[in-house]
Amino acid sequence: MHTGASLRVVLNTSPIIVLAKLSLLEKALELFSEAEVPRGVLEEVKRKRDEVYQELSRLISERKIRVEETRKRLPRLGLGESSAILLALMKDKIIVIDDRRARRLARELGLKVIGTLSIPKKLHREGVLIEAPTTIYRRLIEIGFYVDKRLFDRIFKEDKVEY
Repeated sequence: MHTGASLRVVLNTSPIIVLAKLSLLEKALELFSEAEVPRGVLEEVKRKRDEVYQELSRLISERKIRVEETRKRLPRLGLGESSAILLALMKDKIIVIDDRRARRLARELGLKVIGTLSIPKKLHREGVLIEAPTTIYRRLIEIGFYVDKRLFDRIFKEDKVEY
């Protein structure tokens, strides 16, 4: 049992895509007691109907991720981000989200926010992800998740894990 397994989260689109492309989405779910996506996020992922959508669909059908019918838009945010923030507020859950503007709004609304990078960091700390941080960084860049190397190094070197 992972140490964070009592955490209840709402996942936004970008973390789902990144974790799925890193083949870490299912492992990441083991960190949480409950994971939900709003309908708005599912619609964003579904647009491509790619391997990410296939994996998300499988995890939903296996009841590892629940879908909530939330589908609303907030000013200056996309459908997925808006829906994820509203669902996290309604259910008093932690939100996993990366967009800077959306993170700021979520915090202003009193939500606890987790970024995508804290998940591979936690999996690495727990020995589930055995790749070296430099390899993880390279894989992130390869899948199109651009993060400043100094920021990545700072996140992975910090002693505390964000949750």
